Amino acid sequence: MEDFLKGSVDNHIHCCPHINKRSTNLFDVVDQAEKSGMYAIGLMDNFSNSSGYASLIKKYQPNLKLKVFGGLIMEPPAGGVNFENVKIALNYGYENDEGALFISFPTHHTKFVAKQENRSKSYIDNCFYVAENKIQDDETLKILDLIAEKNIVLNTGHISGLENYNLINYAKKAGIKKILMPANNLNDDEIINLKNLDVMFEFSYFFISKATQIPLTHVDGEKHTINKLEINKLKEFIKIVSCEKVILSSDCGVSVLPKPHFGFLNFISLVKDLGFSTNDIKKMISTNSKTLFNI
Repeated sequence: MEDFLKGSVDNHIHCCPHINKRSTNLFDVVDQAEKSGMYAIGLMDNFSNSSGYASLIKKYQPNLKLKVFGGLIMEPPAGGVNFENVKIALNYGYENDEGALFISFPTHHTKFVAKQENRSKSYIDNCFYVAENKIQDDETLKILDLIAEKNIVLNTGHISGLENYNLINYAKKAGIKKILMPANNLNDDEIINLKNLDVMFEFSYFFISKATQIPLTHVDGEKHTINKLEINKLKEFIKIVSCEKVILSSDCGVSVLPKPHFGFLNFISLVKDLGFSTNDIKKMISTNSKTLFNI
């Protein structure tokens, strides 16, 4: 099974500094990925633009074969849904180095997730959401225009199926061509309604793991659990969407899960046991990510 890691891409690793215990750190993750023959890793951070960490690695390990990239999750601690913050992220690195390869709308500071976490009404009212019958705010539309101009990946964040549909519609109107939609918390009807969209659907090891049932901190000091995706439902969803439009990731880094390369390998093994072919798996762990992120 370890051969599956060779040439693979894990676009969703949380090894950056955090307010809770990490299973690893940036340098160990890069070292393990390089030794495993992985093609690329993507760093995600709820507290800052991770393209800075990627730039640091590339500057001080110039002979690294592994590609390392980062981007911005627009959580409040990282500056929120803010146009100027995104402009900085797109150019954040050392000289002649690339900035963010993705911009993500919030993953936890959304009304969709905050309701699952039973947050207070005042907290929920201040979270990001995409209104159904209302023009999205100018800040969001300006951000979408900028993502389109730079031709990088829009990550829709953790929002409902209907919100995804509406945000993707705005994104397409802005001219965005590369869209990644986290699909772990969508239901059957939402997957069916969204399956024909020209986007990539992301499924992560975290959401089928025990970590969903353990209260954890993600964007502030409160600990919460998140809805789990059952493994048989994962199989069903992949078949509905098709392997050509699925990206698998680890979403590892929390202390209760294996280190990212092990978590990713565990996930690959589980998906293989669901009956997907080697060619299907390689699409979902390598080809699709390389194409989406242009790496």
